[in-house]
Amino acid sequence: MKKLICLLLALVMLAAALSGCVGPAASPDDTGSVKPSDTKNSGSNENNQGGQHGGETGSVASLLENAKIGDTFEFGKWEQDGKNGGEPIKWIVLCQDVGKALVLSDKILECDYFKKGTDDQPYQPCLYKDSDVRAFLTGEFYNNAFSDAEKSMILTSKITTEYKDEHYNELTYETEDKVFALSRGEAARYVCGAGTAVFGLPTKRIEDDNPYEMSSITPVEGIEKVMSWWLRDMVGDSSKYAAVIYASNTQKSTNNLNVWKKAGVRPAMWIVYNEADMNGYAEGKVQPKADAALDQKIAALKIGDRIEFGSYDVDPYSMNGYERLVWTVVDADDESFTLIATDTVAKMEFMTSPDGGNLEEATWAESDIRKYVNSVGFIKSTFTPQEEAKLLITHVKTSGYDDRTGGDETDDRLFIPDVSEINKYLSDSEKGIAAKRYWLRSPESWAPYIAFVYSDGTIGSSKPTESLYVRLMVRIKK
Repeated sequence: MKKLICLLLALVMLAAALSGCVGPAASPDDTGSVKPSDTKNSGSNENNQGGQHGGETGSVASLLENAKIGDTFEFGKWEQDGKNGGEPIKWIVLCQDVGKALVLSDKILECDYFKKGTDDQPYQPCLYKDSDVRAFLTGEFYNNAFSDAEKSMILTSKITTEYKDEHYNELTYETEDKVFALSRGEAARYVCGAGTAVFGLPTKRIEDDNPYEMSSITPVEGIEKVMSWWLRDMVGDSSKYAAVIYASNTQKSTNNLNVWKKAGVRPAMWIVYNEADMNGYAEGKVQPKADAALDQKIAALKIGDRIEFGSYDVDPYSMNGYERLVWTVVDADDESFTLIATDTVAKMEFMTSPDGGNLEEATWAESDIRKYVNSVGFIKSTFTPQEEAKLLITHVKTSGYDDRTGGDETDDRLFIPDVSEINKYLSDSEKGIAAKRYWLRSPESWAPYIAFVYSDGTIGSSKPTESLYVRLMVRIKK
């Protein structure tokens, strides 16, 4: 009997081996799909870059739910050591939004031309939307690096890319991509100044296959070899030069590179880990998780205190990261604190092209500054979701001057001081900001002049088309 049982077991094992199914059956994970670690991606070839996938989407979602900026995790696979059969890709969390996270590959995963030339046309000017880099990221990489379950977590993002036309006018266009290269603004905000994530460290395969593109620099925190890596914005002559994080520099600056040259590629993407929260937040129905440290900091404030709240790229040409905005508490009531920034942000015109009006009647209500600082883009790039939740709507009344009114009253989350507020809240020494003249929202006695503050704190006036700095005010919830 024992011999018969052993014979039967042997036959079963032989049949399993011949069918290629030795090992435990694949089991569904908590997303309802087959565990990526137990099956091949149906869209991938066993011998291609993608290979077999590891990690469960459920565990990734759980990790991202509690992840902090700078945390790393594995998601998808790509060939990295040159030995066939992709290795897990490590990603860095750059931005933690509600229900989703912006992530960047920890290492350079490919080295590619921005736009490779042909024998007939060796140099092919192009924009990012037509580049080889975008084609690779949205095609070969996306299709082969991730399982179907992983792909379901990657958000289709509407991304904006900057370029200049032949007359050097600054323009933008939008594309909808799952995977993309970072923009200069995203690199400045999320990468530069944020530690070693800025350095393009190649995988072993990239280092071995691209000796010409490799560049040695003075070791920084033990880093000896880095590679320039592409950003998506065009700079200079926009059809010929794309922005890169340059290998010969540290995290303080970028450079540009001819589009027909090669540089590293670091994929970026938004991963959705809680779709209900993401959609609810976008609709204003879901609040972000509380930031206990921020709540405690605000609760302890009193008039005259200073607080860091929000971030802004004060020096966009240095690529040294966003600086924390510092505010002075100048007023308080039962539900809020009123803050005024200690420094300025953008430098811009008060108003250039009024809608249906004219510059002789320039007012805060119609100004370009008001539209800019209250735009979704400015607010979301300046404040974290937790900080944004603290911004209160302020009913803004602007004092007039002689026969000129201050214009319509407005309801704003961010605004700039008028003459009465700057005099009420700040001493003469606090009004001036070295080497900077900044706008007030008050009109002067003769049209179309608008009040502004000199660097020494005295008040002057200028036409609304002049380019001056912007000093912000805000009310935040206690």
